[in-house]
Amino acid sequence: MSFNRGIQTPEARARASQTSFIEDSVKKVRKHFGTLCNDFGGICRKSGKLRDRYDGLAKTCLLFADVEIGTLKRSLTHFAENISAVQDYRQAQIERIEKTVVEPLKKYGLECKHTEVDLNRHISARRREEKQHEQTINMRNRSAGDMNTLSQAELELQKRSIDVARSTQSMEETIDRFENQKVQDIKKYLREFVKIEMILHAKSLEILSNAYKELGDIDEDDHMEKFRNALGPATNMQDRLEIANKSHNSTRSPSRQRHDSKRNRPISANTTSNQNDSNKHRRKNQKNRLSFEDEISESEDYTESEEEETEDSESEVEVAVKPRKPW
Repeated sequence: MSFNRGIQTPEARARASQTSFIEDSVKKVRKHFGTLCNDFGGICRKSGKLRDRYDGLAKTCLLFADVEIGTLKRSLTHFAENISAVQDYRQAQIERIEKTVVEPLKKYGLECKHTEVDLNRHISARRREEKQHEQTINMRNRSAGDMNTLSQAELELQKRSIDVARSTQSMEETIDRFENQKVQDIKKYLREFVKIEMILHAKSLEILSNAYKELGDIDEDDHMEKFRNALGPATNMQDRLEIANKSHNSTRSPSRQRHDSKRNRPISANTTSNQNDSNKHRRKNQKNRLSFEDEISESEDYTESEEEETEDSESEVEVAVKPRKPW
């Protein structure tokens, strides 16, 4: 430094060395505390981005759960809720770090500035004392007989020395308090940071353990059963056969059903045929005795009977040539 030139006494050299040490200490604190402040601020910013990413993951899982069914839907919903809960603690972590670590470190720059102001005041007093000491030495060498001027110079040098001594004591107290406060603060800030991280990780471990357990509740068999039920109403051959039989019975024509009923009752059909033959023979024997009106009525009955037999034969033909419908 500039005031080192001309300093001859060991006391002056010790004071100069002390001043340099104090100055270097304050500069180191300003530098490293500023770097710590930037690093903790970067952690908060990165944690905020990570929180946003996890929130996006939780939102995606909720959208996925809306289109799923069963245990998979429930587990995805719970997983999204757990991830979101962890991010709530992460947000609390960011706010606490900013409040208890970053903000005090920002204010530490002002504390360093105040200490440097006191140091500069002390350096100024040292420089004035050095300058006065040089002037006194020169007066002794040049004007040894001028006792009045020499005494005034020595008195001024004594005042400067007293100011330097007072300033040195004040500076020592200031730097001692500054160093003690620095150690206490760095200890406090780092412990606070570690406590915040432990709370986050402890809560995260608890919530993520619960999420891991709930993800294990996904039942693949139950999910596949519900999926297959949603895929089709009938999932086995027996159900399909029953549906096909019901559909086939419902599509059969009434004439086919009448024909089947006649085929299932052969005795009744033969009896009806014998009755028709006897009626024809009886009508033939009584033809000469019937009146004109009876003949007309009898011919109408006979015509209706023949038409019914014709319709039955036609329906049998239709049923015989009708193709088989598929299932």
